[in-house]
Amino acid sequence: MWKPTIRGLLARKVRLVLTAMAVLLGVSFVSATYVLTDTVKDAYDSVFAQSLSGVDLQVQGARPLGQGDPQRVPESALGEVRAVPGVARAEGYVHGYAQFVGADGESIGGGGPPTIGTSWVDDGPFVLLDDGVSRAPRRAGEVAMDAGTAREHGFEVGDRVRVLLDGPAREFEIVGLFGFGDRFDFGAVTLAAFDLDTAQEAFNAPGALDAVYVQAEPGQRVTALQDRITRELGPGYEVLTSAEAARQQGEFVRTALGFFTLALLGFAAIGVVVGAFVIFNTFTILVAQRTRELGLLRAMGASGGQVVGSVVLEALLVGVVASAIGLVAGVLLGIGLLELLRGLGVELPDTTTVLVGRTIVVSLLVGIVVTVVASLLPALRAARVPPIAAINDDLGTRAQGSMTRRLLAGIAVIALGATLVVVGLVRAESVTGIVQQVEVVGVGAFVLLVGVVVALASVARPVAGAIGRPLRLLGTSGVLARANAMRNPRRTAVTASALVIGLALVGLTATFGASAKASVRRDTAAGLRADFVVKTDGFAGFSPEVAERLAGLSAVTTVVPLQIADAAVDGSVDTVGALDPAHLDDVVSLDFVSGGVEGLDGEGGGVLLDDVTAKRAGVAVGDVVALQLSRGVVDVPLRGVFRNDNFIGIFGQEIPIVVSPRTIDLGSVDRQDTVVFVNAAPGERATALAQMERALARDFPNIDVLTRDEFRTQQLEQVDQFLTVLI
Repeated sequence: MWKPTIRGLLARKVRLVLTAMAVLLGVSFVSATYVLTDTVKDAYDSVFAQSLSGVDLQVQGARPLGQGDPQRVPESALGEVRAVPGVARAEGYVHGYAQFVGADGESIGGGGPPTIGTSWVDDGPFVLLDDGVSRAPRRAGEVAMDAGTAREHGFEVGDRVRVLLDGPAREFEIVGLFGFGDRFDFGAVTLAAFDLDTAQEAFNAPGALDAVYVQAEPGQRVTALQDRITRELGPGYEVLTSAEAARQQGEFVRTALGFFTLALLGFAAIGVVVGAFVIFNTFTILVAQRTRELGLLRAMGASGGQVVGSVVLEALLVGVVASAIGLVAGVLLGIGLLELLRGLGVELPDTTTVLVGRTIVVSLLVGIVVTVVASLLPALRAARVPPIAAINDDLGTRAQGSMTRRLLAGIAVIALGATLVVVGLVRAESVTGIVQQVEVVGVGAFVLLVGVVVALASVARPVAGAIGRPLRLLGTSGVLARANAMRNPRRTAVTASALVIGLALVGLTATFGASAKASVRRDTAAGLRADFVVKTDGFAGFSPEVAERLAGLSAVTTVVPLQIADAAVDGSVDTVGALDPAHLDDVVSLDFVSGGVEGLDGEGGGVLLDDVTAKRAGVAVGDVVALQLSRGVVDVPLRGVFRNDNFIGIFGQEIPIVVSPRTIDLGSVDRQDTVVFVNAAPGERATALAQMERALARDFPNIDVLTRDEFRTQQLEQVDQFLTVLI
């Protein structure tokens, strides 16, 4: 059977090349997705790992919510750690927000990648550039800049640079350029290092530390020292190895990349499924063309199994060759996408292209398995044809079989897919929750699509007849086209299925984009009442002094800052926002179901919950709610239940818990505002805008002042950018 198989491949080069292209494209999508996301993940993992180079253990406060920033520890903990036997060296460390200002007056970085300020640690992960002039910062007014940022923006040792900390931009002298471990370029991430006293003052950490870096004595087992320090310090502390600490620091990046990978693989999977239908159609046609040949082989003694093996072997050879080429093409495509991202201004840390064994195995398996499986049904059909009937081409009168079972199977699969989608959406409870339930919703949507494809053959004949009826007006060609489509509904359904899936993908993307934009428009229209939204690019936190300055302007009547953090109600971690209840209704609308802001800022405090959270926790207005923040649990009465948890108007940024800043300390490491809502005096909007821009331009170049319409437009553009990356 080898000879007819090879000759069969060579005799139908064009069709098999087209089949190979379908496999190649699907495999290249899969491998490109893995190469792209693995490379980006490795780049940031390397940054986090190098940031702890030379450190054996990191001592930090506990994370009561299990996520977010750990609590700060008292500076006295440094002495306790140093006294533990086996500790060779221990140094305190604090970090916070610090953003450089370029020579052009514009802020550097932000908008996603972090702008990090740290205290300098000798004999640790910090490594000075070997340029003969760089040194560590030792006193107030000095700063060290990461070498990548210095090179990108033209700074040198001895230059003066302004830095945004907790307040207006302050001027420092650059005394050194540095990196971590063997890395000196961190892409869009910027790093500013200060002496410990300056860092504690700048990051609002008097007498406190974010972490203690520990180096073990030579020969000391790190895990044993870890256990010893844990026992000495007692509860309230976490003692992590450098690998564990690096993993914790990169948690957010890995989560974001994980969702991005799933989204891209979802699109790749659809491409593979479309390719499978193309392969199935191709082999169906090939088998039909070889009917007489296969019948002759059967008559000469070939078994049905050998016929199946011949067809499957063709598919296997095509799958292996096409998958190997697709893997290589995918790697090149992944490299190209990385360069495209850099060309679009997305700065990534320097790294080499990452190709792991999982990418190779999965890509090859996807291509080979899909090709072989898609060829099985045509091969089995060929094996069931009697030799005499095949030789005589007596196949046209074979019964197509009842479509009842196919229709019932399709309905069952559709029901299963619809159930999964509904379960995922119900469990999501919000747009943000859909990200957490993306696997369930995605699998359900895929199963639903498969069900439609399965059931398609049972309706193909009447649908083709109805749609093709007007074609009879075209004459003989129209009549023949309609009759041909109706004659074999299975073939018509399979041919149409690839188009169905492709159009479904286009419809999904278009629907998602339109829905996201409609959500932004609805939320800004229903929830946002403020005339202006003051924010940074990417909603990074900024100094409370911004709100203080705006409140003093003559054309401004209302200034309401919003701070956000993590909190938990009934064990579920959500976002909590702090707003001044006296002016809350002037800038946003929460759409209360019951209760209101009254008493939120009074004695005993209070909390507002959205209706979903209140229902999940089983509480009503007047009940006491145990609100867990990063600094402990506070029991407060529920003052109101509201519907509009996205009152800012940012797609996917729900705030289901609202408190008063004076009632509850949010427990953030640095008290920073995320957004400031501003109302202008009647008829003074233009004047207020000009006053705000003048008041902030010099000292706060990282701040944008947007009108309500400009803010809405910016959020719509974010949706477009997200869709562009996916497409």
